[in-house]
Amino acid sequence: MNCYRCGYDIEEGLYCENCGTDNTAYRSILLSSARAYNEGLEYAKIRNLTGAVNSLGAALRFSKYNTAARNLLGLVYFEQGEMVLALREWVVSLNLDPEENEAERYLGELEYGQGLLEKYDSNNRKYNLALSYLRQGNRDLSKIQLKRVLKNQPKMVKAHVLLALLLMQEDNYEEARRELNTALRIDSGNPLAISYLNEVHNVFRERNDNRKKKKKKDPVVSFQDGNDTVVVPRRGIIEALDSSKGGFLNVLIGLLIGVLVSVFLIVPEVRERDNSVAKNALIDVNESYSDSQQSISLLQSEVTSLKERLTSYEGQADLKQSYENLISAMTIASSGDFGSAENLMASVNRDLLDANGQQGYDTLSATIIEGKAKEAYDKADGERLMGYYAEAAADYRTVVDLKETYADGEAIYYLAYCLERDGNDTDALTYYTRAAELFPSTQRGRTAAEKVLELSKNGAGQGTSAE
Repeated sequence: MNCYRCGYDIEEGLYCENCGTDNTAYRSILLSSARAYNEGLEYAKIRNLTGAVNSLGAALRFSKYNTAARNLLGLVYFEQGEMVLALREWVVSLNLDPEENEAERYLGELEYGQGLLEKYDSNNRKYNLALSYLRQGNRDLSKIQLKRVLKNQPKMVKAHVLLALLLMQEDNYEEARRELNTALRIDSGNPLAISYLNEVHNVFRERNDNRKKKKKKDPVVSFQDGNDTVVVPRRGIIEALDSSKGGFLNVLIGLLIGVLVSVFLIVPEVRERDNSVAKNALIDVNESYSDSQQSISLLQSEVTSLKERLTSYEGQADLKQSYENLISAMTIASSGDFGSAENLMASVNRDLLDANGQQGYDTLSATIIEGKAKEAYDKADGERLMGYYAEAAADYRTVVDLKETYADGEAIYYLAYCLERDGNDTDALTYYTRAAELFPSTQRGRTAAEKVLELSKNGAGQGTSAE
C-alpha cells in the first residue's frame, strides 16, 4: 500500500515511514472498495448485471483508482448493450493507469474490430428513433425499430424490456413474457424486467381463475324416493315444453285468463285507489306549505353555520395529498427515476407543509436536480469521448441549466469545449468567460481564461467564428 499523502510504499504497519502520516482510514477505504468490487464480481458471475453495476459503482466511489472495478464495470455495461458507458469507463481507466491495463486491450478490440463501433452507434441511433416514435404515439414503427436493434444486438437489455412493454400494451402477454425472460437471462437483476414479468404472471393467473369459474352445470339431478335414489337428466325449459305439448297449452290458457282478470278487475281498482292517495297527498302538501315557509330561515342559518365549519377544513385534502406525493417522490427518487420524481413533486403544495415537510421538500428538490444533472453529465462525457460534440454540448447545457457550478466547473468548461469543437465559437466564448468568472483559482478556470483570450483574438463574438 502506498501512502496517500506522499506515495511512499508502506511495507509494514499503517504509518508512513517517510512522512509519518496515519493511513488507517485510507486503508479502510481501500478495503471497502475491494469488498464492493468482490461483491460486484459475484453478481456478475450469476448474471445479476444490475446488482454488479451498483456494487462496482460503490467500489469506485470509495476509490476512483480501482481500475479492476472500473474495467469490470465497463464489461458489464458492454454486456448490457450500453456501449457509450462501457467506453467511458475504459477510457477513464486507461487515463488513470496507462501501464499494463486491460482497458487498452478492450478499446483496441473495439477500434480494430470489423465495424463494431459503427454497428453499435447505428444500433443506438435506431433505439433512440424507436423512443422518438413511441413519444409520438406510433407504436408499430417503434416495434419495428426495436426488432431491428435486437436483431443486430440481441443482448441490449433495455430494448428487450421496452419491446415487452409495447407488447403488454397490445395485450400480447405471451410474446411479452418471452422478451422479459430473454432480458432476465442476460441481466437477472433488472428491476424493470422483474416488475413487468410479475405483471404478466398476474394477468395469466387472473385469466386462469376466470376460466375455472365458468364450469358447466351437472347434467343430472338426483333425489331420494324412500330408500331409493332417483337420478334423472337435467332438462332445460325448451326440452320440458317439447316433452309435453298438452301441459304447455294448459299453461298458456292459464296465463291468458290471468291477463284478462288483471285488465278488467284489478287495474281499475288500483287506479281508483291511486287517485284517492294523490288527492290526500295534495291536501297534506298544502297544509305543510305554511310550516315549511317558517323553517326556511332556520335552514338558511344552519347552512351558513355549516359553511363556516367547512372553511376550517379547506385545504386538508390537499395537505394529505401533498404529503403522500412527497413520500412517493422520495421513494421514486431513491430508485434513480428522477424524471418521474420531479413530475410527482409538481403536485406537492409546499406552502401547506410544516417546517419538517418543507425541509424534506427542499432536500428532495436538490437531490432530484443533482441526480438529473449527474445523468446528463455522464451521458455527455460518453458522447464527448466518442467525438459527438453537438450531442455532448446539448447534454452539458442541460447540466449547466440545472446547476451552473456542477462538478466544480467541469460541466460548464466542457460545454464551452464541445461548442468550440462543434464550430460554435460565439457560444463557446460565452461559457468560457462564465467558467473563468466562477472558478478563477482552478486549473479549469485558468484554461478557460486563456481560451477567452484566444477566441477573442480570432474574432469570436464579433460576427466571425474560428475554424
